[in-house]
Amino acid sequence: LEFAVQMSCQGCADAVRAALDAAPDVKLLELRPQEQSVLVETTAAAERVRELLENSGCRAVLKGMGGSSEAPPGGAAVAALGGPGGVRGLLRFLQLSPGRCLVDGAVSGLPPGPHGLHIHEFGDLSDPCN
Repeated sequence: LEFAVQMSCQGCADAVRAALDAAPDVKLLELRPQEQSVLVETTAAAERVRELLENSGCRAVLKGMGGSSEAPPGGAAVAALGGPGGVRGLLRFLQLSPGRCLVDGAVSGLPPGPHGLHIHEFGDLSDPCN
């Protein structure tokens, strides 16, 4: 399983490592704090690993999975968000079928009140979100 994990310092990376080391059914393969990426091998469910990661104090979303007959039929992607005033987030996109995409994630640092979210299918930001 590969997760995008919000790690802002070495202390965060150390906390992630400690959280995973405490789980006997999870083997840490790669921890890349600068890329905010964690790769594990496990027999545990992805949700359990996500909970372990978030118990470290860092937000996490599943980025991809492989090697299992239970893996989703389509692709997966993750967007790391950053904006003015400390707005940060991670969003996961999981293609369930040709016509359905599951979007899941968390955004923090927003002021109270309504907010909007829109997605550029091909990442084209030439029209500045008008």
